[in-house]
Amino acid sequence: GSHGEGSRLVYRAALLGSARVHYTLAKAGVDHWESVTLLAPLAEDSPGDPWDGAGTLPAEEADLEEDPAPGAGFPALPAAAGRAKSYEAWKKGLAGFLYRNRLLTLHHCAALKQTSRPGESEGDFRVRLAQAVREKRDRDVESLRKQYAPKAATLQARIARARERAEIEKSQYDQQKLQTAISMGATILGAFFGRKIASAGNVGRATTAMRGMGRAARDRQDIGRALENVEDLRRDLAAQEAELQAEIEKIQQDADPSRLQLEAVQVRPRKSDITVGRVALAWTPWRVGPDGTAEPAF
Repeated sequence: GSHGEGSRLVYRAALLGSARVHYTLAKAGVDHWESVTLLAPLAEDSPGDPWDGAGTLPAEEADLEEDPAPGAGFPALPAAAGRAKSYEAWKKGLAGFLYRNRLLTLHHCAALKQTSRPGESEGDFRVRLAQAVREKRDRDVESLRKQYAPKAATLQARIARARERAEIEKSQYDQQKLQTAISMGATILGAFFGRKIASAGNVGRATTAMRGMGRAARDRQDIGRALENVEDLRRDLAAQEAELQAEIEKIQQDADPSRLQLEAVQVRPRKSDITVGRVALAWTPWRVGPDGTAEPAF
């Protein structure tokens, strides 16, 4: 060890306890069993529950050696460790300790209604959430497009009808202009070729031509109104498209995984499902230096 020359190996008494614990959380779909091995120092001057000072041993370190190292020292065994009834009390104490202290910590994301899996790190959970965020974003955008599609289709149909109406108005206007020009031409030509301008025919044709000019002016106003209607509808469609785009951008901004808030959820083991396997005396090796300081050799 780090004590260097002059250090000696000493075995200290400890309690080795193993158990199985069961965690359930229905709303998160958690139904998880864990095997636990604890090592608790055991000393004469340590009153109270020895499990309060216990540490968790990884599964690969829970194997015991049968024989101590040659030349190692053993301090006196605490009196309680020599009584059988102590181990029954320690078994019950281990179950209580695990129920109070062996909490399963999970991470919960309220925005996505998802909870991490047992043993899943926060980083791994966030990676999984990022994928869920992208999938939700795509669903939300598609839903929004479907919501706007009927409105856009209705406006596009109205624009098509308005354009058609404008074309009809223009056609009628062009036709009226032609008829007026013909009537006016006939009147002028009649005068030009020596007919009396004030003749009944000329007066009738002139009157018809003037009426035609009035109708042409009205038709021109109808064209203007029809074209204005087309432009109004186009502006409505553009405004709707801008609104849709703004909502899509908001969805995309909200779909930033780094903005997701996580809260810790602690799950106690089911009390009735805590199964204590064994509680046994174990000797743990320590390196003690010439100055009396010790460090674990396990």
